[in-house]
Amino acid sequence: MVTPTRGRLPAWRRLAWRLGAAFLLLTALGILLSGLLQYRAQDRALRRSLGSLLLNIARTGALLIDGEQHQAVLAAGRSDTPAYGTIRAQLLRIQQANALHDAVYTLVDIREEWARFAVISQGPTPLGEEYHLAPAIRPILRRVMAEGTAAYTDIYGNEHGTWITAFAPVRDAAGRTVAVLDVDYRADVYLAERAAVRRRLYVHSLAGALLALLAGLVFARRITRPVKQLAALARRVVEGDLTGRVYVTARDEIGMLANVLHLMVQRLQVSNRSVVEVLVRALEARSGEAGSLRRLAAGALAVAERLEVSAAQREALELGALLHDIGDIRTPEAVLHKPGPLSPEERRLMQQHPAAGVEILETVPLLTPALDVVGAHHERYGGGGYPHGLRGEEIPLTARIFAVVDALDAMTHDRPYRRARPLGEALEALGSEAGGQFDPRVVEATLSIPHDRWEQFLGGAAGAPAPASLVGA
Repeated sequence: MVTPTRGRLPAWRRLAWRLGAAFLLLTALGILLSGLLQYRAQDRALRRSLGSLLLNIARTGALLIDGEQHQAVLAAGRSDTPAYGTIRAQLLRIQQANALHDAVYTLVDIREEWARFAVISQGPTPLGEEYHLAPAIRPILRRVMAEGTAAYTDIYGNEHGTWITAFAPVRDAAGRTVAVLDVDYRADVYLAERAAVRRRLYVHSLAGALLALLAGLVFARRITRPVKQLAALARRVVEGDLTGRVYVTARDEIGMLANVLHLMVQRLQVSNRSVVEVLVRALEARSGEAGSLRRLAAGALAVAERLEVSAAQREALELGALLHDIGDIRTPEAVLHKPGPLSPEERRLMQQHPAAGVEILETVPLLTPALDVVGAHHERYGGGGYPHGLRGEEIPLTARIFAVVDALDAMTHDRPYRRARPLGEALEALGSEAGGQFDPRVVEATLSIPHDRWEQFLGGAAGAPAPASLVGA
């Protein structure tokens, strides 16, 4: 038989946490994916916007530069000529009008990996100084020279920083491209803004994930709470307790499951009640004393009312009282009803019935609550009992309660080897054994019950119906 797990499940195995984690993961991925798509779209849009802006500046600036005059500057080869000053002033106006922090300049003699500076808007760079071309701008610059159309680069880096650059052709009177106007823009501000956007994306994703986790846990708990209750109820059924109830108000599949489980438990109750009734009748028929087991159960429950016992213990006590001597079916009739003292071998056989009863009942899950009483009702509070020689609190409380009631019942009813004793005398005998054979607290509770109630219990009418609180009822 598979025993249900009683401990708390680890967090990673709980349905509520799994559902919450699923909400967290899906929401975080959704926000992150959406944010990344938006981030990339904004990034591309910003790059195009910035590139288009620089391209317009380069095109407009190139129109302001006289190509013939630029050729004269190159022919002179000096930066102190009036023509150089005129073009430099034009470039400076372009720079200042567009609030550019870096110089605007023209490039000539463009080769594979380098070009030469011509006129620059500011700074000491001499005419003709070599300018090493970053790999990212080489194909753009070659296309501008070959096709005579303006273009701009993507973001690129060199030894001076990170840039976006626009190029526009400078033409002479014949329309030939004689130089290229270079407009640079430092991309550090753009990169910082892009990093800020990325940080906001991560923060928003984290915030959304946390909100999703909270919402997921709340939603999951609404689902898993009744599931946990139904699992607890099922565990109690497996352990033999058919009295539990779970009230699920949901009208979904979980509510349907609860209704089906309750119907199943009710049918198990009917079946269990029938099985116990059959066993009780068989045991009483073998002992020849109808109603004896029912009166023991009633008396045991009366004592339990005076003690702190749980509802489950009451159910176990009642079932144990009804089935306490089921192991006697393995005891020979000659030994069971022998009128005189038992021999040592016969006593050994008689003392095996608690273990035999446990062996019989432990294979029937719905009857296992009776095992404490069946297996330990002949143990003695002070020690020396059988079958295990338990003592004190080692003996289950239900067995200690039943042992007192069983002894009182035995003393007040005839046996083959002796006559019944008066109730008062039997109660005095119980008191004398408090702390010895019996639990003093149980004896005290027994003696606190009025004599007339004990007479009612111990005189139980033969053939009376089993108590309504029978385990499984």
